[in-house]
Amino acid sequence: MTIENKVDDLKAKVSELGDDLKLKADEAKLAGEKVLDEVKHEAKSAQLEGEKKLNELKHDLKEEHAEQSEAVHAGLDGAKAKWNDAQQQAQEKFDHLKTEATHKFEEAKVKATELKQEASVKLDELKVQATERFDELKEQATTKFDELKKAATEKINSFKKDDAAKTDEQDKEQQV
Repeated sequence: MTIENKVDDLKAKVSELGDDLKLKADEAKLAGEKVLDEVKHEAKSAQLEGEKKLNELKHDLKEEHAEQSEAVHAGLDGAKAKWNDAQQQAQEKFDHLKTEATHKFEEAKVKATELKQEASVKLDELKVQATERFDELKEQATTKFDELKKAATEKINSFKKDDAAKTDEQDKEQQV
């Protein structure tokens, strides 16, 4: 596996982690929005129920003010209690989901940091391997070049000696 492939693999892992992190954040956001919508719905329901009871109590008060006064207060207190309970439950759900989302986000950040560190270490290792391999190849090339240079020099010297010998023979033949 080449260095580029390893780096590309590490980049792909980091990209996948980033995508996973985005998905987890979106899931947490959607869950929070869902709970918030449920809370709003429950609150609106409780409010409508309270308003309904209030209207009923007002009507009853007009008809039987003295007899129903105590019942009106009880119904109103019940509606208020239900409203307060709904608000409390909604706040607790929201806080719980917010805490979970924060924990998941922190876990994802830690994982991203770990993967980044691993990628950095692996990249450093690959750089060292590449440098070592380059040095080996450079040394082999230098050795081969020196061998070829020596062989070429010997061949040239051999040609020079042969040439000199032929020139000497020709000079001798001309003198004769």
